[in-house]
Amino acid sequence: MEARTIVAIEIASSKIKGAAATVGHNGHVEVLAMEEIPAVGNVRYGRVQNIREVSAAVNEIIRRLEAAPTVAPRKVCRMAIALGGRSLAGAPATASLKFPSECEITDAQVQRLVFEAMRDFMGDKNIEATVPRIFYVNKSAFRQPVGTFGESLRGEFTMISCGKETRQNLERLKFDTVEHENVLYIIRPLALAELALTADEKELGTALVDIGAETTTVAVYENGTLAFLCTIPMGSRLISTDITAGLGVTEDTAENMKVALSSRPDDVDKEVAEYAHARAGEIMANVLAQLEHAGFAPSQLNKMVLAGGGAKLADFEAAVKAQCKLPVRMAEMPSDISFRVAGKNNFLNIDIIALLAAAARRSSENFLATPAPEHPVQEIIPSIQDIEDDREIPEPAYEEPEEDDEEDEIEYANRDNTIYTGGANAAHREAGRRVRELDNDDELFSDDEEEEDDMPQPRKSKGFGFFSFRKRREEPKHVRNNYEDDEYIADDEIDEYEEPEEPVKPRKQVDPNAAKRTISAIQEGLLKLFTPDEEDDQDE
Repeated sequence: MEARTIVAIEIASSKIKGAAATVGHNGHVEVLAMEEIPAVGNVRYGRVQNIREVSAAVNEIIRRLEAAPTVAPRKVCRMAIALGGRSLAGAPATASLKFPSECEITDAQVQRLVFEAMRDFMGDKNIEATVPRIFYVNKSAFRQPVGTFGESLRGEFTMISCGKETRQNLERLKFDTVEHENVLYIIRPLALAELALTADEKELGTALVDIGAETTTVAVYENGTLAFLCTIPMGSRLISTDITAGLGVTEDTAENMKVALSSRPDDVDKEVAEYAHARAGEIMANVLAQLEHAGFAPSQLNKMVLAGGGAKLADFEAAVKAQCKLPVRMAEMPSDISFRVAGKNNFLNIDIIALLAAAARRSSENFLATPAPEHPVQEIIPSIQDIEDDREIPEPAYEEPEEDDEEDEIEYANRDNTIYTGGANAAHREAGRRVRELDNDDELFSDDEEEEDDMPQPRKSKGFGFFSFRKRREEPKHVRNNYEDDEYIADDEIDEYEEPEEPVKPRKQVDPNAAKRTISAIQEGLLKLFTPDEEDDQDE
């Protein structure tokens, strides 16, 4: 089984941190890269205030992670984001089911019990998780009721809720390379407890106190599960505020003094240490008050574990021991976590490592994806056949059709009809006679040169020799229709008259008495047809 990749982002009040890691088949986490950006003013009490600036900071962290030598050329396609803040809290809830008869408890019945608990939950917050504490089957306690038999089932749960605005602002963030459906939200205190607490500490009763910049989260584990969760709107930034007000320095200078108190307590002014210890004592007093209010007095707990940057103050661990009368220890980085980044294996990075481990347990997907290689554009060389196919073939030169020398019979044609001289149709013969009379009129050829210039220019003749170009205006309509081009050219559209290239050939002379003889023959035939014989009259 190949190693998977995980990416986690923590949006806290003091900084925004991101990390990428690989997870082996045995659950071993190896950190590949880690980056962080200050977030002063953009996040208050764990809630995102400026959507645009926080989005830009997260995208910048993603770009830095992708540019790391241990990550490149892979790109971030999924990520886990921590869910926390002042509105995060846990509340007890119960639900019960009754069955008609004794039956086996199944997973479906347990899920139905969880649904009933969520439905009966009263509040205006979003339910982020339902953590079961104990189940009762016929009044017998079980941690895992599936497989038991009984007539009733009752469960006690811890409902973890969060403010609607806190979750909405996280969902409003815009990421360059990650879609919102590929974002996994992880409850920060639960992830930290899974990493920092041992199985015995969860069983015997331990309070995990995470002191951040503006909030302090308290989670109590008992009997192996979460029993209580609350968030106090107080953090280590109050120490910087006290130093700023008491000594009259800027907030940045006060923050540097507080950090120096954690790393070099002997080099810091005693007045600064007094401010720090006074505010730290107030924070712990509020933590103990919340525990007692929830029914977890210090005498009922076995241990207290401290986490967060505020817990690194000098002598803070000793002050907590004296105040709560409990064994106290600092959270430690697990030994099975390895780092390929120098200087990151320390107490301050436990929170982001906890998110990586929690994301590895909840998801089996790869959060880093290798982009597809960009194939170079191949130049397409055309083949010889393609070149020959695309080559332009010149069209053959136009040649004038040869004229028919045969003049035995003259044909008058247009697109609709054809007229032949010498036919048997009397109307055709009469039309031919009128054309010949016009053709033999010599007065039509006596026009002067000026009139010839004004004449319209006809199209080239196809050898129809019975009419002339100079008598177009005098020709009958049925004769003018015999031109090849049936579009009439007006006189005013012609600028200059050009003589035809070839002279019009003489017409073949037709016998003018042929039509009379044909008509007489037809009349005689009709008279003979309709005249009765003399023999028939005599019979009648």
